[in-house]
Amino acid sequence: MSYFIRKIFLFIFILITSSSFADSSLEILKKKQTPFLDFFLLKLENKLMNRSRILDTQAYAVRVQYSNVGIDVDLDNKDDKIYINIYAIMDKNRYRKKKYRQKLSDCNQVRNLLFYKKYGYTTFKQKRDPNLSEGIMTDIFKESFLNNISLSEKEVKLLLDKMNVIVTIYHPVDKTELTCKGKVNDYELK
Repeated sequence: MSYFIRKIFLFIFILITSSSFADSSLEILKKKQTPFLDFFLLKLENKLMNRSRILDTQAYAVRVQYSNVGIDVDLDNKDDKIYINIYAIMDKNRYRKKKYRQKLSDCNQVRNLLFYKKYGYTTFKQKRDPNLSEGIMTDIFKESFLNNISLSEKEVKLLLDKMNVIVTIYHPVDKTELTCKGKVNDYELK
């Protein structure tokens, strides 16, 4: 056989074997099952990332202004808990000129805006608004994050019980941070 014909046979052989390998690889991937919890955690993280734009700088500031927000959702198999870490960095330009210390209400507002699209505090006095109670937060959470997912009330309660939020607010000028923790639907983080 000539050199040219051997190259053609080799090319055809590689083409046939590589396409059958690709087909079998896709079939293997199609057969894999995604655990429901992994699907839910991915959906939760994506939704929170999309909602993080709520915390962008406002034209008329009625709350602390943030330049960056990061969100990380982790499943801790050892503790059997879900940890939602929210990192909010205060706007450096604004707080270089204006003296401000992070407060507990800032952590709660970050959590409330991301999960419930509500401040949870009165605008001027920064007092806790009773219109955002744990029951209302649970209802909003179910409607926003558990829609199109068939879960029993017992499973929803289990999820809410296992979900912990950790909000960390960084002050870029003073280099200080404030961390608040609690359940996703706690009236107030601590």
